[in-house]
Amino acid sequence: MTASYPAPPVAGQHFDVAIVGAGVVGLWCAREAMRAGLKAVVIERNEPGAGASGGVIGALMPNRPVEASAKQGFQLDGLLSLPAAVAALEAETGIACGYRRCGRLVPLREEDTRIRHAAWATDAERLWPALPDGERASWGVSDDAPFASLVAPDAAPFGFSHDTFSARIRPRAYVAALAASIAGHVAFMRATVLEVQADGRIDLEGGGTVVAGRIILANGFLSFGLANRFGVPVDGDGVKGQSALLRPRTPFDPATPILFDGSIYVIAHDDGMVAVGSTSETAWEETTSTDDRLNIVIGKAQALCPALLEAEIVERWAGVRPRSATRSPLVGPLPGAERLILATGGYKITLAIAHMMGKAAVEYASGGVPMLPAGFDPATCLKR
Repeated sequence: MTASYPAPPVAGQHFDVAIVGAGVVGLWCAREAMRAGLKAVVIERNEPGAGASGGVIGALMPNRPVEASAKQGFQLDGLLSLPAAVAALEAETGIACGYRRCGRLVPLREEDTRIRHAAWATDAERLWPALPDGERASWGVSDDAPFASLVAPDAAPFGFSHDTFSARIRPRAYVAALAASIAGHVAFMRATVLEVQADGRIDLEGGGTVVAGRIILANGFLSFGLANRFGVPVDGDGVKGQSALLRPRTPFDPATPILFDGSIYVIAHDDGMVAVGSTSETAWEETTSTDDRLNIVIGKAQALCPALLEAEIVERWAGVRPRSATRSPLVGPLPGAERLILATGGYKITLAIAHMMGKAAVEYASGGVPMLPAGFDPATCLKR
């Protein structure tokens, strides 16, 4: 599900903004640049969404309802505004992104866990905002819940926690819609970026260069390496995740909520596939390889949801997600280099906020200063 792009830019062509990376953040940067009338190019070594954005999970889950930090407030704004952004993409491109506010179902294994979830459910009534359709999201704790029959009885001895705020999306369809929305308007260059320079020059593998007024580094965890090689030691790394797509013998209802148990996700997508995941590996050698750690995850998902016991494993997937040292998204100019703008991080919440990150990055590229939480400034996340 990739879009067609115009021919690569010719040598010597100058751009208002060059976007390094074609994941959801980079593609949103490109879309916002297009909307702003900027001459833009996306530089990506693979196909759009080939990195972490091309995964299979697609969970969009709010943080627990506590007095919100600036970061949590930003995520809530993202979750609330994303449906309209996706609807606009679908209307423009005809590509369904598989967005659904399906809710989340959590089996409760201990009495203390039930008590905590009950307190959060009370807080949700006070702290969660109204949804775009005017309704209020709910969070409840009970001995039974919608779709509880999918959960193994021994997985929920203390009942269930169920919220109606959580949602899911098909990441690859989302990437495809974003790519299609900019096709013919934003140039796309298949190349590997070696270095970025303070004067707006980008050095490419093989000896080529691209020159732009502003450069946005939005290629996930690789952005940290580019910033470090430029001389700004942004503190961040990558966390590898492995997940899988399964086809159950009996199709799941598309309204099935996200089943979430610790680190295990079971997500029924509207194409009939069920995504399960995921690992969180801080030490790894190959970014896209899968191994027995994924087998363990699949086994845990099947133990949680017996309807998956005889499911066909359609695909095994792995990728590396960017994580800043503070776990906050980083959006803004690199210290001492206003032409170079970082747009990465957002560990585990990027799908929910990529549209807002892209808008903010392009506002910086246009000479503006967007209203962002102070902790998103790359200067707050430098290696000491």
